[in-house]
Amino acid sequence: MQILGNVRIRNCCFIVGTADIHHSPETENMAMDFNDVLDDIVLAEEKYRQMGFTRGFSLGEEVGWRDGYQLGLQRGAQIATELGFYQGFVHAWITVLEREEIAKQRKMVALKALLEMTKNFPQVNIADEDMFEKLHKIRAKFKQVVSILNINTQESELHPEGEPSSPRPEMSF
Repeated sequence: MQILGNVRIRNCCFIVGTADIHHSPETENMAMDFNDVLDDIVLAEEKYRQMGFTRGFSLGEEVGWRDGYQLGLQRGAQIATELGFYQGFVHAWITVLEREEIAKQRKMVALKALLEMTKNFPQVNIADEDMFEKLHKIRAKFKQVVSILNINTQESELHPEGEPSSPRPEMSF
């Protein structure tokens, strides 16, 4: 415990005596110290709330970046697999149609258009381009090509994300 004039300081608590305190540089410093201590007490909740917010924000930002990166890798791999499926499909059908003597021009044009769309799909995320709109157009073109080629299949049998399912046996009742 330290005694300064009529003010005793004990563990950061101030006990002010009843005697007159004369204004001197020493008492003004004590008053400033007293105000600082009171400010620290009053503002402690705000200080710790702000510290918690700052720590939580930085931790959330770090986790968000990590999760976003993983999600981006996963979604990018799915889209690349889908585009690769479409390109392989087109190459296989172009090879088949080139061997036929009567290759239908409309089929070849549709296949080449689908191939061109898959090749022009952006490989980096550019803010100006709507990748999902382009992917939607590629999927629509693929459905058109399947229709033009008169491929008779269930949608689940010819899907880029899974393996083709086995043909279903014909059943009659």
